[in-house]
Amino acid sequence: MTIEPPPDDRIPELYADGVFDIGFGNGMVRIDLFSLSALRKDDNGQPLPAIRQRVVMSLPGFLASLSALEGMRQRLEAAGVLPSNSGTVPAPAPAPSPAFQSPVQAPIQPASPTGPSPSPATAAPPAGRPRSPNFG
Repeated sequence: MTIEPPPDDRIPELYADGVFDIGFGNGMVRIDLFSLSALRKDDNGQPLPAIRQRVVMSLPGFLASLSALEGMRQRLEAAGVLPSNSGTVPAPAPAPSPAFQSPVQAPIQPASPTGPSPSPATAAPPAGRPRSPNFG
């Protein structure tokens, strides 16, 4: 038995700036996704992270997802989108301001070692400080 997916225009999409927290309890993995708030700001006027959605998975489903994510990372490396050492754990960044601390470190966007330097509009934000394309 196969399940036919709905047309692309009927599949809801969710944007997230990253993972805020991952927890395990009662046999289920809970992944809280965040995006930056348009309304809530820190003392410096920077948008604060807000949990937008939670993904709840069984442990076998979570482990299968890890395998799928690793496969995507390998395909991105093979396509030259990520540098070949992107699977290594980067050195810890300096501690971010308390307003942006999270139990899970925000992903680090590697720069291309051989490509042109990014324009100011597409430059990666400082490590540890979540930034959204929605808020510049």
